[in-house]
Amino acid sequence: MFAEHRTRNRFFAFISFLYAFIIYTLTVAPTTSFWDPAEYIAISHTLQIAHPPGSPFFAIVGRIVSMFVPAEFVALSINMISVTASAFTIMLLYLIVVRLIEEWRGNADDMDAIDKIGLYGGGLFAALTFTVTHTQWFNAVEAEMYASSMFFTALVVWMALRWSAHHDQPYSERWLILIAYMFGIGIGVHLLNLLALFFVAMIVYFKKREFTILSFLAMAGISVVGFLSVYPLTIIHLPNFAGRIGGMTYGLIGPMTFVIFIFAAIAFGLYYTHKKGMRIANMVLLAYTMIIIGYSSYALIMIRSQAEPPIDQNDPSEVQAFVNYLNRDQYGSAPLLKGNTYDNRTQNIDRSEETLFPRRHSSQPRHLEYYRNFDSDLGYFWEYQVNHMYLRYLNWNYIGREADIQDTGWYSGFSDTRHADNPANTPYFYLPFLFGLFGILYHFKNDWKRAFAVTALFFLTGLAIIFYLNQTPFEPRERDYAYVGSFFAYAIWVGIGLTGIMELVKQFAGNNKAVTYSVIGLSFIAVPFWMLTENWHTHDRSENYVPRDYAYNLLNSVEENAILFTNGDNDTFPLWYLQEVEGIRTDVRVVNLSLLNTEWYIKQLRDRQTHEALPLPIRLTDEEVDQMTSQLELHDPQEIVIPVNKELLTSVFEANPDQIENNPEGFSEIVSAGGADNQMLINQMLMATPYSLPVEELDNEVRFYLEGRPAGRDNQGNTRYYLQTQDRMILEILRQNQWLRPVYFANTVSRSGLMNLEPYFQFEGKAFRIMPIKRQVGSFGHVEPEVHADRLEKFEFNEWNSPDVYFDENVRRMLGNYRYGFTQLADAYLQQGDVEQAAYWLKYGEDMIPFRDIENDWTIAALYAFRYMRVDENERAVDLAEFIQERLMHDLRFDMRDLDRYEIRMENLDEEISQARAQANTGKAQSLQREQQRYSQQRDNVIEDVSFTVSRLTILQNIYFETDRTEKAEELAIEVNIMTDGRLPLPEDIEGSRQQIEQFGLGV
Repeated sequence: MFAEHRTRNRFFAFISFLYAFIIYTLTVAPTTSFWDPAEYIAISHTLQIAHPPGSPFFAIVGRIVSMFVPAEFVALSINMISVTASAFTIMLLYLIVVRLIEEWRGNADDMDAIDKIGLYGGGLFAALTFTVTHTQWFNAVEAEMYASSMFFTALVVWMALRWSAHHDQPYSERWLILIAYMFGIGIGVHLLNLLALFFVAMIVYFKKREFTILSFLAMAGISVVGFLSVYPLTIIHLPNFAGRIGGMTYGLIGPMTFVIFIFAAIAFGLYYTHKKGMRIANMVLLAYTMIIIGYSSYALIMIRSQAEPPIDQNDPSEVQAFVNYLNRDQYGSAPLLKGNTYDNRTQNIDRSEETLFPRRHSSQPRHLEYYRNFDSDLGYFWEYQVNHMYLRYLNWNYIGREADIQDTGWYSGFSDTRHADNPANTPYFYLPFLFGLFGILYHFKNDWKRAFAVTALFFLTGLAIIFYLNQTPFEPRERDYAYVGSFFAYAIWVGIGLTGIMELVKQFAGNNKAVTYSVIGLSFIAVPFWMLTENWHTHDRSENYVPRDYAYNLLNSVEENAILFTNGDNDTFPLWYLQEVEGIRTDVRVVNLSLLNTEWYIKQLRDRQTHEALPLPIRLTDEEVDQMTSQLELHDPQEIVIPVNKELLTSVFEANPDQIENNPEGFSEIVSAGGADNQMLINQMLMATPYSLPVEELDNEVRFYLEGRPAGRDNQGNTRYYLQTQDRMILEILRQNQWLRPVYFANTVSRSGLMNLEPYFQFEGKAFRIMPIKRQVGSFGHVEPEVHADRLEKFEFNEWNSPDVYFDENVRRMLGNYRYGFTQLADAYLQQGDVEQAAYWLKYGEDMIPFRDIENDWTIAALYAFRYMRVDENERAVDLAEFIQERLMHDLRFDMRDLDRYEIRMENLDEEISQARAQANTGKAQSLQREQQRYSQQRDNVIEDVSFTVSRLTILQNIYFETDRTEKAEELAIEVNIMTDGRLPLPEDIEGSRQQIEQFGLGV
């Protein structure tokens, strides 16, 4: 049986699947992850509404696989959807490569032994290589829709090739109808799958028609029409028209009637075309019907939204809201072919005229500043959108990756890099890329038609997305996961490349099997095996519990019944997961500040109870909410005063919930009789939780100066200010809450979102409670040691101190935030003179979260060592200082090298600018000046980094001086002075060191 191609092919396909499944299962996240997976796990398990445009089919599958699983394993079960889908993707990749090679070589059973080795070897080579590429592996081990979307894309490609192999057989069209159904199902996962339509069209075209320019253009036109008929016509415009049909027909036809008419028309069309023998028209209608059936998974969105679940993003319970949801209206839109763009002369967006191909379209100040670095939209498109946001990712996967730090580039391994010690420094020495490059040439040489189809898949799932998204600078995270389809297409050529190399081996070595097996063995070791070993550590999430523990710790930082303001995805979605799936701290109302700018979210907070958490104190009407969210109003900087009714607080805190519910008016004259307003205050009284200090110690009012956010300048040059909707809503909640219900900010909220309330903050665990008492506080608010320690004692740190667990940059940044919590507690105990407790919490913090070779910021580490010295833990202080010093000196060495390079380049640019001006070449001179400005900014950034590094080394030097390591302190001063050419010298003695420490505001 194994002598037949069919059996061999199935065996190797199964090997591909098993290989990927084992790797992904061993490295899958055991629980939730940061970013979107936490939300998708929560909404899948409970069938709620994720952020637009949603993934209803993914949610349905997630519900099925998790509904009988214990709560602690729900996240793992949904993560396994990605594992399984990704393993099938790898299997399909193997089958696709084999089928593409057969297209020009013929049936495998007719090949000689060497060609069969090249055939199966090429398929396995592509599969095993793509399995361990960065982006595919990243997507495969978390509950994101991109793994499932990639599976549907691979399935469509494979089905198209299956149709191609049997296109002349009876009923072969069933493959095309099935492809249409996969498109419909795939829409319920992610729209990226739909881009494979053009690959299918080319496969069909080249099989049924001889190539001519006219017929090819006709095929391209039909493909575009087919794509547009699905998106946006069917997905967006059809529901939109259904929502408006009632008004257009004066109520004679409602949305459901319209939908029935559509289905009736399609059914009649199917019947008529079948009856009349109109074969192609019948197939087109049948394919469209299958897409509609697959797309029907989106009915889940409206149905579940009407049930008002706790997570109901955009509230798409009505047709128009559903259309807005599909259209992602809340995220805005970017111009594609025509629009306003940045003007280098005015350094602002030119609103006076529209230009073709606008790329620099954002008016945000940070973006405008970044746009100055480019001479034109085309330059920005190529250098940032194409090179930085696509080619860099492609190179990550097939050349190598420099580091896991945001915006770092690709790395081949043939040059020096400051990130050599970064766990994500994974060079491949160009080998996978070269295999793919050779595969492209070899494929076009032997079968340019199918090669052209793969090229369409490669570009449409890569550069076409770049063109469509029209991205702005400063993305909050790396976006390589969105282009996995393009990387999949390149993997096809990687496999074909090995097949081509085996053919070369056959030409030079004949049928020598020893040489053949040696070459193929070395290829597998040099590429997929090497990539597996390089990438394993940074993609192994099997013991990473940080996101789940982070959510647990943040929720347990707040008092019972609290309102908790959070900043973005990473401090919101994991909390939703913990509440909705594991049922932990469902008394807390999590309020996402980004969503607090939208009208639907404000209304939900005002009107809906989630679990035990009653609605929030918002008195605004629907009209007032709509007006507030539809426009930004200027704000006059002023003092805000919110009174504190101590009588009300005392009476409520001393009462029990039954007394409040039965006789609310008896607690204060402030409660009006009857109505919704009365109920709003009753809700807050029922949710009231006492403070950590007696009510009589509170202030009579909360008074703070609210400047607002800068909004440019007026005609007189005065700075204008505005408040975002979230700012106004925070004020509304604080006023209406009457200081009854505990209100917190997560300590990850940006300073601009804290409303200048810091003097009223009390630091508790991972959150700031707004206390109606003004105190002298530091950057982390007032610390009540007993309260803060009580919160920290409840925290979970599962495997956080394991040296085998990989933490990416996002997690490393978050760990620094935790360490500040321990140092602030130690400082509070030191102020009380309790050195023993201060030392205990410092040691406990480092034991739970030890410092690693790679940290996001060495400042907190240096301050940690300094505090060890202050609590007489000198051994720990010196050990940590030595550990930090080695890494800071490494950074300083590379920074000084970069500084020299920038200064040399700026000197050269001075000469080039002078020459351009002498030649009256104004355009070139201006372009060179912009380049010089870029280098000047980069130089200034490096100088700032160098100064900061030396400041931290100064702290370490003081530790050496104060612990009688004078010789070590002096050696450090000499080394730094030499490295910086004496520009930033360290103190030479202990007195100078103490003076420097005093200037830093640390003291000893």
